[in-house]
Amino acid sequence: MKIGIKIKLAAILSVLLFLITSVIGFILIAHQRSSLEAQMLTMAGTLTDEFAVDSKIPLMQKDSLAMNLLVQNMLRYPGVKDAFILNYNFLVEAHREVQNASTSYYADKDKLEAVHGPAPWLIKQENGVLVFASPVVFKDTIVGYTAVAFSDEFIQERVRLAVNRVIIITAFALVGVSLLSIPLASGLLRPVFRLFKGTEEIALGNFDYRIPEARNDEIGDLVKSFNRMASELKKKELMKGAFNRYVSRHVADEILKEPERIQLGGDRREVTVLFADIRGFTSMSTRMEPEAVVEVLNRYFTLISEVIFRFEGTIDKFIGDAVMSVFGSPIRTGVHLEQGVKAAMAIKLAVEEMNAISVKKGLVPLTVGIGLDSGTVIVGNMGSKMRMEYTAMGYAVNMASRLTDLARGGDILVSKPVYDSISDKVSADVLPGVPIKGFEGPVTIYNLTSLKFPWEEEVKRIVRDAIDELEREGALS
Repeated sequence: MKIGIKIKLAAILSVLLFLITSVIGFILIAHQRSSLEAQMLTMAGTLTDEFAVDSKIPLMQKDSLAMNLLVQNMLRYPGVKDAFILNYNFLVEAHREVQNASTSYYADKDKLEAVHGPAPWLIKQENGVLVFASPVVFKDTIVGYTAVAFSDEFIQERVRLAVNRVIIITAFALVGVSLLSIPLASGLLRPVFRLFKGTEEIALGNFDYRIPEARNDEIGDLVKSFNRMASELKKKELMKGAFNRYVSRHVADEILKEPERIQLGGDRREVTVLFADIRGFTSMSTRMEPEAVVEVLNRYFTLISEVIFRFEGTIDKFIGDAVMSVFGSPIRTGVHLEQGVKAAMAIKLAVEEMNAISVKKGLVPLTVGIGLDSGTVIVGNMGSKMRMEYTAMGYAVNMASRLTDLARGGDILVSKPVYDSISDKVSADVLPGVPIKGFEGPVTIYNLTSLKFPWEEEVKRIVRDAIDELEREGALS
């Protein structure tokens, strides 16, 4: 019996498609496994690094309750078996067994001492446990460490579940290809070679490769599935890079929404920039013990940060004893100037109230000079491909910085355009003909003295709530 060429071609194509789809499945399974393992390890390292950041203030303040709460919160994460907060001498300051705190050295002290390179560090991997460690850093100085033990079995179980899903998808794809190849043999050759080419590109790490979706049948669905898999693999690769570059919660949220935007450069955006600087702190710190300097800065930064966050601002950076914050980025808002002005007055009032508390306790009171400006700046990723920083640059940033240099303790200096935009909401003293370094000719600036209703009542309420909450948490003690 003579077998027709169409049947032969269909049989050949069936076998070929089966092999190609199998190869695609094996490649995707292998890559999925390695990608998920790396992703889980990255997440473990990120959790350890965030644990170190959260532990900084409680560790420097020797706040055992706060440190133990942080440990208990860390233990709630799936896969976390143990967590430690160590001081710079590797003594355990906080642990799941509270009675062992501050009485013994960390068991893997020698391994932690021997590590080098960028944190977080994988210091131990044995008996089904992976231990990550990260330094607690303040002003480029290591003041302690955090260590978190993760279950390798938990990580591998998540990898197995993900791989099993890929295997099932691949199995269904194989069955579908086998059933469809005979009636559609004459139309399968071109997609087969395209799939083969796609397999080679994926194996080489080219996750941007896409197969044209020209068909509207089962083979077209297979092509779409391949493209979706390639897109998901690309997103995973981008996500790994993102978590190594960003730590700010607001910035991280924006990256998760649009991971493709992780690149050098930025966007033009209307924002409000605020600088707040302690007046006379440099000379004052020379007369204080280092521990006292740290305590004063911690209390100051904690209060200022709390106020800024309550007005939806972002801490751009800490510069010595100064804070730079941005309103309207990375989260866009049409009321960034209002938020920035309210935050500036709230900082002034909050510092005044904290001064009253400090004097009663025999501590050093603070005065803060504030500069604020609003306008179009460039916001985005600045730096190099190896290390990026999400920040703002432009005229408004420079003006706010210069105004801060001119501000005395208790001053809130703004430019004339800013004042004109909010003149019906504030009271201010005009300072005409002020020379500003880097700007042509003298300019007119304004010193905000108070806010009008209803801004004034809102700011007072938020300041009171912020101080009450920080006092309950012991952050101002």
